[in-house]
Order: sequence, then structure tokens, then C-alpha cells
Amino acid sequence: MHISELALHPLKSAARQQTDLIRLDAQGPLHDRRWMLVDASGRFVTQRTHPRLCLLSARVDDEGVLCLSAPGAAPLRAVPEAPVTLAVSVWEDGVDAVTVSAAADAWCSAFLGMAVRLVHMPAAGRREVDTAWAGPGHFTAFSDGFPLLVVTQSSLDALNALLSAPVDWRRFRPNVVIAGDVPPHAEDGWQRLRIGQGAQAVELALVKPCSRCVIPSIDPDTAAKNSQILTVLRGYRARADGRTYVGQNAIVLKAGEGACLRQGDPVEVLA
Repeated sequence: MHISELALHPLKSAARQQTDLIRLDAQGPLHDRRWMLVDASGRFVTQRTHPRLCLLSARVDDEGVLCLSAPGAAPLRAVPEAPVTLAVSVWEDGVDAVTVSAAADAWCSAFLGMAVRLVHMPAAGRREVDTAWAGPGHFTAFSDGFPLLVVTQSSLDALNALLSAPVDWRRFRPNVVIAGDVPPHAEDGWQRLRIGQGAQAVELALVKPCSRCVIPSIDPDTAAKNSQILTVLRGYRARADGRTYVGQNAIVLKAGEGACLRQGDPVEVLA
């Protein structure tokens, strides 16, 4: 098995940034979900309520600045300007973030058609993941709950075999896609992976299955919804709790200084 795709989502719930290398730090993938839009109360804003977010592209330049683009809008390089600390929330977690700039707030608000602020998770920020699943001492930025999402390509292939028109992984927003001769949803049974070789190898623990909301039904190219995708998934992936699961949330168990994940890296199941 090997990594066939890698992706970052610099701005939570915006379009993905496909890449061939992901660097890791204490919060998980560097630049992944380190920026977020919040409403007037400081609560996170996502495609669940604002599907147009999928049309907003975000990338991080060589100076670590978030660059935004969207249909009908002039591109914006969101250079920080007089940042201040702001209390924000992701689900039930409260965390301190920093503002970016009034210009970034205005740009994002105009695109979404509602008042929002663009906030950033500083490098020193620490939002602990659910210790009931991962144990203590593991952190993430503005992801829904865990720093990494791992899937297998065979899982998507199985879904596409049942759909009238194929979809790609953008709808499911994984960081790591693993290809190889494995059955669909083999990741359900994996607990620990080694990625890469030698001293640069990274070990991941797969700690919690990922339950799916409305976002996979949103076309990343148009923001239109197609209920068939979730209907088909529920037909064979729904569990007794009524939720539908695809992919596994993961944490980094072992990684040396300067550790990274590379497209093409070999993947070994350790447990």
C-alpha cells in the first residue's frame, strides 16, 4: 500500500489544497485548518449551513500568509494586521484564536453574504482532542475533532460503483488517501499505521471512525446538493447508532523532527 493522495484544507470548510507533501507539527498537518470563519458570536461557520464555502479556495504562500480566491471576487492575500485574541468555538470546544484583518473580514463577509471574521490558530495554540478516544496529550487546530483523516481509495471506488455519476474525495475532505489491494473500508479495522521508511517514518493511530454530515452531498464545483450520495452510503454504511461512517480520524503517535508525509510513501499496517 502507498499514499496516493494528500490534501490540506487551510481554511476550515473551504476548498482543499492538493499537495504531494504534508509537514507535521504539534497540531497535526502544518497549515491544515489553521484558519476559520466565525459568526458574530465567535462560532465556527462551515458548508453545513453555507455550502458556498466549497467555492472559496485557500492556499498558504511561502511566507505563511493565507491567499484567498473565489468566483466573482478579486484575490486577497490575507496579511495579518493588528491581530487581537478572540474567543471562538468549534462544536463544544472553546479556544483562543487571533484575528487576521478588517480587510479579510470584509472580503469573506462579501463572499458569504453574512458578517464573518477570519481567525487564525497561532502556532502556540493548543486544542486537545477528545481524550476518551485518543488519550491525553494530542492536539488539533480547527478540525472537527482530530488532526488527520485517513481513507482508502477502495472505499471511494465501492461508493462510485453504486452511484449514477462518480464523485471524488474532495467531498469527504481526507488528508491521506491510501491505495493498494485492500477491500473497501479496510481502514475500519486498522489501529496503527507506519508511513514512510527508516528514521523518517511516521506512525499514526486511527482512533475514531468519521461520521458523515451533509457535506459529502455538496458538489465542490457548484455548491449544489445531491442527496443520492448520502442515501446510497446509508444503505450500506449506516450503523446501529443511525450515523453513516467513512474514513478514520487519526493522531500522530511517532514522528521525528521535521517529519512529513509524502505522496507515494509506503504504508504498513502495524495493528
